Amino acid sequence: MRRLAPWLAAALGAALVLWVFWPGYMSWDSAYQWWQARHDQFDSVHPPLMAMTWQLTDRLVQGPGGMLVLQVVLLWSALAVFASALRLPAWGRALVVLFLGLWPPLLAMQPHIWKDLWTLAGFAWALALLARDLGSPHRGWRAVAVLALVFACAFRHNAITGALPLLAWIGWREVAFYAPAWPAKRRVLPAGVITLALSVGVFVLAAIPAQDARVRHTERVWSVVTLWDAAAVSLAEGKLVYPPELVDPSLDLEELRANFAEYANTTIYVTGKLRHSFDGPYTPAQREAIDALAWSLPRDHAAAYAAHRWRLAVLLFGADRAALPDSLVMMPGLHGYGDNPPVAPHPHPQHARALATLQSLIDTPFFAGWIYLLVCALVAAVGIARAGRSAGAGLAAVIALSALAYALPLALASGSAEFRYLAWPVLATLASALLLATPTVGGPSGPKSFAEKLRA
Repeated sequence: MRRLAPWLAAALGAALVLWVFWPGYMSWDSAYQWWQARHDQFDSVHPPLMAMTWQLTDRLVQGPGGMLVLQVVLLWSALAVFASALRLPAWGRALVVLFLGLWPPLLAMQPHIWKDLWTLAGFAWALALLARDLGSPHRGWRAVAVLALVFACAFRHNAITGALPLLAWIGWREVAFYAPAWPAKRRVLPAGVITLALSVGVFVLAAIPAQDARVRHTERVWSVVTLWDAAAVSLAEGKLVYPPELVDPSLDLEELRANFAEYANTTIYVTGKLRHSFDGPYTPAQREAIDALAWSLPRDHAAAYAAHRWRLAVLLFGADRAALPDSLVMMPGLHGYGDNPPVAPHPHPQHARALATLQSLIDTPFFAGWIYLLVCALVAAVGIARAGRSAGAGLAAVIALSALAYALPLALASGSAEFRYLAWPVLATLASALLLATPTVGGPSGPKSFAEKLRA
């Protein structure tokens, strides 16, 4: 029953999500990905693998429903594997699955057909397999965990930063597999080499879908963020800082201010007067200009640039939740795009109640990203201190560090403060705390007992 309980809980949780939220939600970018799938035309700005997957599900269930089933099943099955790795009674394992899957922020994101949910599923599977590897060390668990990270990185360009701590853990475990008697200092170099090789491999493999001949490549994807940063700097300093190659000469500060939002970059482009690379290939002069602008903002306008980026971090990590529109947390509905056929909503009678409950929690600490990051920092500190006595504590620290490595760079690189960017950090916070507090299957796994298991 202990083995079956988490799977029964996962089946119940997944069925509940599908029942209440069918056929899922489509925001603008979700609808655009469906349009790509329908027209067999892909764009490197959005993960080609997602649209390619949508082509397959669309043959069975037209619209978002098939994708919803897949992403929900991927996430809940990973939670079942993770719970199975914890040394808990049957009811405890089932409770862990339901606790994680129904945690309000994670539940709020699950109905959305977003690349972030697919990245979350990849990280969740890596987490589950590495937790399984603690109690029953086996290269197979670690190898599939690497593939799960390839999957996660194929759906988000920035996911590699969160994958690095996990790959470092896998590298360390591999060295321990071959040389369990080696002291820690002797393991550092070979573990570093393995980590580097795995990181390069994950990066290369994750990029393969984008090499498909049907994919239209967009250069300097980050141009939309740089131009937004320049808008914030321009407004702060009272003068336009754009090179002439990137802006229509009729744009002035008042028009820019009227269309500027501190929480998202998209609004400034409604003017049609800023030249970003999504509209078409840059000329050589424009490429040179956008590169120069990107370097000049933090160098020549440090105070205004830092203030803008700090404000984004405050909004993204939930330190000023009242200033962030609820629509950047949940986007319920079925957005249309192009010639996509209309999708009729089929909400369960409890859908309105569930949606209202989740939306009522948006401005509460449940959705405050900074709290999760603070907990991750504490778990990482405690886990590192205990790592010599417990491999579970070591993995808890690594999971927490993965969340921090994933989230913190967003303060410098993100183009908006959408809560979905924190999907993995939210799950990682809860899972790492559980790993720290709960023994894995097989009990404590310090250096001596771990070596004995590897020799067995």
